[in-house]
Amino acid sequence: MPEAAFAELDFKRRLKVDLFPTIWCPGCGIGTIMIELAMVLDEMGMDESNTIIVTGIGCTGRMGSYMKYESVYTLHGRTLPVAEAIKAVRPEMQVIVVAGDGDTASIGGNHLIHAIRRDAPLTVLCNNNEIYGLTGGQTGPTTPSGTKTLSSPAGNPNTPINLQGLVRSSSHALYAKTTVYHQLHMRNAIREAIEHPGFSFVDITSQCIENNGRRIGFASANEMLTFYRKTYKRAPKDAEHLNPFEIGILTPKADGAAANGNGAATAGVTTTPERPESLPEQPAGQLVSATESPGLAGATAKVSTATDDEKARRRAESQARAAVMAQLAPEVKLRVAKKELTLAEALTSAGIPVPEWARTGASAPAGAPVAPGEVEISATGQDLRTQDQPTELDAQKAEAAVEERNLIGGMPGSDTQPAAPRTAHDAAPPAAATDPKEARRAEAQRKLALMQRLDPEVKLRVAKGELTLADALREAGIDPETVS
Repeated sequence: MPEAAFAELDFKRRLKVDLFPTIWCPGCGIGTIMIELAMVLDEMGMDESNTIIVTGIGCTGRMGSYMKYESVYTLHGRTLPVAEAIKAVRPEMQVIVVAGDGDTASIGGNHLIHAIRRDAPLTVLCNNNEIYGLTGGQTGPTTPSGTKTLSSPAGNPNTPINLQGLVRSSSHALYAKTTVYHQLHMRNAIREAIEHPGFSFVDITSQCIENNGRRIGFASANEMLTFYRKTYKRAPKDAEHLNPFEIGILTPKADGAAANGNGAATAGVTTTPERPESLPEQPAGQLVSATESPGLAGATAKVSTATDDEKARRRAESQARAAVMAQLAPEVKLRVAKKELTLAEALTSAGIPVPEWARTGASAPAGAPVAPGEVEISATGQDLRTQDQPTELDAQKAEAAVEERNLIGGMPGSDTQPAAPRTAHDAAPPAAATDPKEARRAEAQRKLALMQRLDPEVKLRVAKGELTLADALREAGIDPETVS
C-alpha cells in the first residue's frame, strides 16, 4: 500500500465531499475508517460499477451516505443476510459490509456465526468502539469487563464476546485486528480482506470519545489515540493467534503465512512499543453521571445546577433576543453572530430601542435610545443599586398623593398607609376570577368582530403585521368600545 501522501491524491473522488462535514461527533473514529476504505478502493480501481456497500443501524451505518457507491441501509443487525443475498444474485460484485460492534455481534450475532460457517464471500469492516454509541453509551457485546457505562454504572459484569474466536472457528475465514491509529496497517488489512476469496472480517478498534472515552477516564480523543499507539503492537508474521493488544492479520493456513498488515514496509517498525500497564483509573463506586469522568484535568462534563425557573428565564431571554435580532438586516445579524458588533450597538445604529436586558452592564452603548417607561442607563455602566430602586410602597404613596386621597395620620405622600378608597369604583368588590380560556376566547371573538368592520385590504395589512388593529380602527374611525 502507498503512503497516505500518495493515496490522498485521488481518493476524494470516492466520497461525497459536498455533504461534508459529517454528522459524526468531533473526535469520532468512523471518519478515519471511511477515509482509509476510500483510499483502498480507489487504489484497487473499485467504483460504483463493481462494488456495493451494505451498512446497518448505528453511527457507522451513516458511512454509506458519504461514499460514491451503491449502498444499502439495512435493518438493525441484518447487514450480513442482505449482503449475502446481493452476492448471490450478483456474484461479480464486490460486497463490503460496514457496521458497528453492536450491529454485528449483538442483534446480528446469529447471522455472523452462520456467515462464517458458510464462508460467505463477503468483507466485513467492524467499527469496534466497545459501546452502544448512538443510543448514549450503554454496555455492548464487546465492552470490556468492569467498564462503567450508563447501563452498567458499577462496571460491566459480563465477558466481552470473542470476535477472533468466532471468526477463527472456520478454517476458511480471514480475521484482522487493527486500530484507527495504525492507519497504514488498517489499509493493508482492508486490502487483504477484500482480496480474500471467502469470508473476511476486519476488527477495527475505534474511539467513541463522547459516549465512552470520557466515562472511562480519557479527556479527549487524542488521549485515546495515544493509548492505542502505546498499547497495541504488531504480532509476528507467522502468528496463528493474536494476543490482547496485538494487531495483525490471520489468514487460513492454506493461503500461506499471514503478513499481519506489515506488507513490504517492515523497516523501522517497532516490535516492542511502550505500553501502559492498564486503562486510566476509573471513578470509585457506581457511575451516576458523566460528570464523574475524571480525565487528566478533573471532571470533563459541566455540572448543571440551574433550577426550572432559571431554565425558563433563559428560554424567555433567548426568545426575546431572537425577536430583537429579527428586526436587524441580515448583514448586521452576521456581524452580531461573529461578535464583531454587540446587539446593543447594532440596535442603536439601526435606531431601534434597546431592551433593558441588552443595556445591562458595560454592554450599554453611549446614547442608546431608551424605550418609554424603562429605567435610564447607569452612568457607570453597571446595574443600579437595588436598595435605590422604587418599591411598591413608594408607588402606592405616589399614587395616593396624585389622587389626593385622605390618609390616616398624615398628609398625602407621607410614610403612613393610605386609607380605604372613597370612590364607588375603588370601593366596589373585586370582580370574580374568570377562566383564562374563556377570557382568551372572549377577546378573540371581540377582535374578530372588530376585524369584520374593516375593509378587506386593511384586514390583509393587519394580518401581515404591517398595521396594528388599533391603528386600523383609528384610521377607519371605529370606536372599539361600540362593538360588543
